[in-house]
Amino acid sequence: MKDYNHKITNGSPIRGEYLKLSRAKAIYKAAMVHPYTKDVLCYVNGKGDAIVKMRMTHLEIPDEPIYEIWDEEEIAIICHSKDINIPEVYALRKDFPTELPHSNAKPFTRPVSLCVSDVAFADIRPQFNAHDFLNSIRRWFSLNSINKLHESNRPLEVFFGFQEVCCILNERLGGNPYIKYSPKTKYSSTLEFVEKSKATHYLIGIPTEKIHANNFVRIPQTMGDLKDVQSTDEFSLTDSLLAVLTKSVAGKATLPLVISIYITQTSKDDKKTSQELFLIKTNCLPKDIVHKKKVLTKDAFEKWFYELSVEVVLLEFMTSRSGNAINNGIKEWFKKVGVIGTGTLGSAVIDHFVRQGCSEEICLVDCDILLPHNLSRHTLTTDKVMTSKVRAINDSYHGILFQKINAIEGNFLTLSRNDRERLFKDTELIMDFSTSIAVERKLADEEHTFRRCTSFLNPKGDDVVLLIEDKDRNSRLDLLEMDYYRNLIVDERFALHLEQSGTVRTNTFSCRSESMILNYENVRVLSAIISKQIRKYYTLGQACLSIWHFDAEKGTVSSLPMTITNWHHEVLGDIQVYISDAVEKEIQTMTFTSPNKETGGCLFGSYDRDHNSIYVYYMVPAPEDSIHSPVSFVRGFKGLTAEYERITKLTYHQVRYLGEWHSHPNMPNTPSETDKKQFKELWEEQQSQDLPFVQMIYGNNGLFVAAVM
Repeated sequence: MKDYNHKITNGSPIRGEYLKLSRAKAIYKAAMVHPYTKDVLCYVNGKGDAIVKMRMTHLEIPDEPIYEIWDEEEIAIICHSKDINIPEVYALRKDFPTELPHSNAKPFTRPVSLCVSDVAFADIRPQFNAHDFLNSIRRWFSLNSINKLHESNRPLEVFFGFQEVCCILNERLGGNPYIKYSPKTKYSSTLEFVEKSKATHYLIGIPTEKIHANNFVRIPQTMGDLKDVQSTDEFSLTDSLLAVLTKSVAGKATLPLVISIYITQTSKDDKKTSQELFLIKTNCLPKDIVHKKKVLTKDAFEKWFYELSVEVVLLEFMTSRSGNAINNGIKEWFKKVGVIGTGTLGSAVIDHFVRQGCSEEICLVDCDILLPHNLSRHTLTTDKVMTSKVRAINDSYHGILFQKINAIEGNFLTLSRNDRERLFKDTELIMDFSTSIAVERKLADEEHTFRRCTSFLNPKGDDVVLLIEDKDRNSRLDLLEMDYYRNLIVDERFALHLEQSGTVRTNTFSCRSESMILNYENVRVLSAIISKQIRKYYTLGQACLSIWHFDAEKGTVSSLPMTITNWHHEVLGDIQVYISDAVEKEIQTMTFTSPNKETGGCLFGSYDRDHNSIYVYYMVPAPEDSIHSPVSFVRGFKGLTAEYERITKLTYHQVRYLGEWHSHPNMPNTPSETDKKQFKELWEEQQSQDLPFVQMIYGNNGLFVAAVM
């Protein structure tokens, strides 16, 4: 290999005004009028490339530069006919220093190739300016002369250009030397540390304590080219390699050799870390190298050894959980979260959490499989059809370093004790996307201290709902659910929220199996919002009950917060009765406006037989045909049927008639004999329909509550 090569900058002379390449002509014209360029000459080579040579003068170089750059330097700019890449720049002085930062490695040492821009040509091409380009070359010379072109806190770029890039897929544990090297394309490959039986190559790591650009002024093609590459203060890379092979078990390896070059760096807190820089790949076996060294004379061995072919491979590393967090600007993350339900919305939020590095560990729970019709909205791909969703999602993110995902294949309602412990242990937040009321209420009833939230899409897929508990769990998940229903009833903004969308038949095992029509674009927009809002409210420690509405026509998202109420809790034997303070306030208001006559109304809400709970969160005042007197109240019927149908439609059948209330003006709330008789009659009527019944009496000593399930 020649140490100096001007062929790349040679060509046939041509007058600048006759240049055919517009980029070259623009550079020529700019050079001709630039105050600090002279001796501008133009050439064209056999490939049709244009070469513009010139001398740059009055470079801002100090009297004693760190690197030997002169105040005048001769350069050549090569514009390629395809005009795909930025024009190449070469320093033509025969003794121009080769150890400078941001000089591109080539198969030759000189002329030295200058890396004058750190911006991709595709990004600057539309606004490329020849005058500015010439000034960027001048800047390269000036800053390099004082060693300010490259940051001091990171190792130099090692190689540029069309080199192979290899991605390391996993961690190297216990110094394991066995790797599986897999070519992927002409310029890309992967490397994975594996057990010996699966290995294709044997890896030896050689450290370096410092990297200088003069180590890499030309791309090594043989072992001989590595003689001048410094590995430590005392040894060259080849000397270090031979020492490892002859003094350790590595010399007995019978797989092709790959050398990993890495640098050791010390952080401000005195922690040492190793960063792999590149690989040197060979077809030679370590065992053969050691054998040759033993049987050949020194000269014969060196002749053979230094002529061995090598390939330089640049390195990338598989992304890690922390790397994802840094790339997304995530500064706070969870140690562990649980996710129940991995369908349309659940899988999308999981995808956000994983790709953003939001949690070190994610535990997934679902018993469902990926059916063909799920593919229209799910994050999983066709190769996962008819497989467990949780296991398929786990597999999808396999290889992201330090991202732990646990898959529990089962129904949350019937999890085994071991699976429940896996889900709950050390968990900070559990997110429910199951769209199951039973799951949400069972989750709310768990005695663990972790916070929990639930989120779901409305039938049309243009609204997403979030219920998240506060850090003290005063606003429990089931109570937020009831507040959600109340808001749907009393707030006109949500009149169309649960309006049904179209459905399509699915090829499943039920003659009535249907899937809602949801737009995947809506899902992705709203899932991103929910992912962020969950983290926001968790950090704030606040409860949240809100809807986000996506207007696809306008491309806007509206935040629609809902009112959260406080709850009065009554324990009646084994029955839990929860009464929204909104209902209590309405009862108080009606009683105060009827100080001398009894008044009352109907109670509505929900019940839960699994947990023996009744929730009262809506009250219909006395109909106008009701009869009021100082000692009695007979509730009328006018308008009740229409109101019940209205609230049933608004809440999609989640609200039921639960009972009655009336007042005792200026008297205690103690039930009269008539009240007791009425309670028994209505209780029996409700029980005949398998419904609970609640009776409330408001007196001058507060609220009396009786209930049966």
